[in-house]
Amino acid sequence: MSKKLEFKERKLSRIQRFFIICSGADKSIIEECPTEWNKYTGIGATIFFTGLLAWLSGGYALYTIFRNTNLDTIDSMALLFAIPFGFLWGAVIFNLDRFIVSTFYKTKEDKFWKRLGKEFLQASPRILLAVIIAITISKPIEIKIFESRLAEQIQRNEIAAKKSNIDDFTSIHGLATKEERVINLDTVIMKLQTELTTDPQNVKDLINKNLAQANAALERIKNVNNTKIKSNENERYEIWTNPNNYTIVKDSLDNESRIYTQRAKDRRYILYQENQRLRKEIDDKQAEVNKINRQIVEARTEYMNQKRQEISSRKQEKDSAEVRLKMSTAIAEKEAEKANKTSEKAFTNNFITQIEALGDLTDNDSTMWWTSLMITLLFLTIELAPILTKLITRRGAYDEMLDRVEYENMVEQQSIISQINSEINEHLRRAEEAATLSGDVMIEKQKNKLDTELKVNDTILKKIAEYQQELALLAIEKWYQENKTKIETK
Repeated sequence: MSKKLEFKERKLSRIQRFFIICSGADKSIIEECPTEWNKYTGIGATIFFTGLLAWLSGGYALYTIFRNTNLDTIDSMALLFAIPFGFLWGAVIFNLDRFIVSTFYKTKEDKFWKRLGKEFLQASPRILLAVIIAITISKPIEIKIFESRLAEQIQRNEIAAKKSNIDDFTSIHGLATKEERVINLDTVIMKLQTELTTDPQNVKDLINKNLAQANAALERIKNVNNTKIKSNENERYEIWTNPNNYTIVKDSLDNESRIYTQRAKDRRYILYQENQRLRKEIDDKQAEVNKINRQIVEARTEYMNQKRQEISSRKQEKDSAEVRLKMSTAIAEKEAEKANKTSEKAFTNNFITQIEALGDLTDNDSTMWWTSLMITLLFLTIELAPILTKLITRRGAYDEMLDRVEYENMVEQQSIISQINSEINEHLRRAEEAATLSGDVMIEKQKNKLDTELKVNDTILKKIAEYQQELALLAIEKWYQENKTKIETK
């Protein structure tokens, strides 16, 4: 008895009262269950502080969306939007958490596994909703924690996006193909210029075969014929100088002259003719060599002209290709610059780019991934704490009293409904009896009347019957309205 009185003397503090209201518990019932105060105070505090974190998280998320690009200053206009939105978001999360916890009830099953299965089935949609809320709340907080690393990652993403823009427009305008075309033409021109200083195969063949053979034959003929020519010239000189081959005569002026013998003259002539023939052989072979040299010069000239023409044509192609390359490069650079400006705007340090950078950062760095996971699990724990507390704790006095109050209210309402139904049925029974009795009496009266007056006035009897029916309907309507008014005023 003393312990019961002690419970009655205990009162909820203001903080307990506030947090119990946050938990969604019925204040009038919880006041009768002092042993449950701490549990529902803790649940309410968790719900309240989760809503507070949601306020900060949502406010920060909206602030990052509306703030200016200068991250070193506080944007008052962004704060003007962020604070009320954060409050609204926190209130929404607070109301959802309160609803999730307050609508979860402990069952009365005796078997543990059966009770746990029913309660978990009842809690599963609430747990799923709590998980979604926890992840939603945790992401802006993670962004704030990783803010400096995210700024670096956003810059990397922007650089990668700009490089991708350049690569895309380079590919679209075919700059690589055009550059390769110019390089190939340069290679062809250099090859042609090298070939220009090198004899073609036909010239090499003329030099190595025809000219070599002709020069060899020429040298051989020269050696042979020149020896003979020199020998013949010596012999002619000996004939010319040998006194046995001429006689000296004087003219009237006493001038001396030589008169050679016919044999000497013939021999000198033969030697002269032979030398002419030998020289002609040398000249003919020299002419053959000269002809080959001219063929070499002509073939070389023709080859060089052809190569120069090819070089000129290739240079024109190269100039044209370079012009196309420059035009395409200018267009690609202009379009890439425009795309890069868009990328610069897209990769400002805002909420969406931070979310994207957070994903990239956690994908590339295992430490960041584990840190992000721990933060998410922390918020999951905080968010799931109220529902898990109710799930794992035993059924308490509050749950029993709540079931009793709900059952009493249900029984009371069912009793009221049953009473009203009974009254309606009774009234209907009485109305039916009254209508039956009244109908029998009237029928008997009318029968007697009809027996006496039927032959007098059939029209009057019909009129009376109609009026009687109308009066009966009015009586029933009046009875219905009176009883309806009584029921509504109760």
